[in-house]
Amino acid sequence: MPKFATPQESWKEQAGTVMLVETSKLFVGKVNVRKSPGDVGDLADSVKEKGILEPVIARPIGGRYELVVGSRRFEAAKIAGLKRLPAVVRPMTDEEAIVVSLAENIQRRDIEPEEEYDAISSLRKLNPHAYGSVEQIARALGKSRRYVEDRIAAVEAVRNIRKDSRADITVKQAPRAEERREGVLPVKHATFLHRAEEAQSVRELPKRERASKLKELAETIAPLPKPEAETVVSHFVMAPQRPVEEIKKEISYLHAVKLDILLDPRVADGLRRAAEERNTTMEAVASLAIHSWLRQQGYA
Repeated sequence: MPKFATPQESWKEQAGTVMLVETSKLFVGKVNVRKSPGDVGDLADSVKEKGILEPVIARPIGGRYELVVGSRRFEAAKIAGLKRLPAVVRPMTDEEAIVVSLAENIQRRDIEPEEEYDAISSLRKLNPHAYGSVEQIARALGKSRRYVEDRIAAVEAVRNIRKDSRADITVKQAPRAEERREGVLPVKHATFLHRAEEAQSVRELPKRERASKLKELAETIAPLPKPEAETVVSHFVMAPQRPVEEIKKEISYLHAVKLDILLDPRVADGLRRAAEERNTTMEAVASLAIHSWLRQQGYA
């Protein structure tokens, strides 16, 4: 049985008591924002060799201890056969426990966007006065407003597509290349989807067609690099009736040939105004205009 590491001074600085808790008295409850510990095989091997190097955080509940932070360490400790593990134990309300669990897991980059979103939703329900705005949530978590906005937009876009098209579309913090080829979106890509979803041109599509097109868009941009994915979405917003794969091929070709066009100042101004009105890029407007002219002349 490995020995526990000597508690660090940072443990003692936390408002709580550091103690060895029997694993049988620990449980993962509603306030732990991680829904699944994932694969803890490597961590369990490390625990067998070195023990638990950092305590979990728990709150006392009726003679037992509800885990607030450390579900992966807890699962690894059980696999490793540890009967007890170090824990910082302190009383917390549901609201306080969710904030601690969410902030700690974000700091460790050990949580997925949908778990973050659900925890934020729980905070808003528990205390809408304290967590009703993005600024309040960002301040509580020690993150930027943009960080919180991106998580909310990304998850809402993905869940809307799942609901409307029944597609197996998900969003992850850092999906592997093979996952992205199967339709798993990085966070930023999912925010691009949200932008498309909110565009007036897309909202005007019939509901069934809109759901189908957004599903196609999600699957198309998932494996793409971020700049190319954003460009595809910008072009899609300009003409959502066009096949997304056609837009992707067109953009890939333009990137390959590095097409340079010298614009008349009046044309450039027109492109700028059209892009602002449609909430897209000048490049997207120019591409659509060129495509339309080529079709009229019979070249495309």
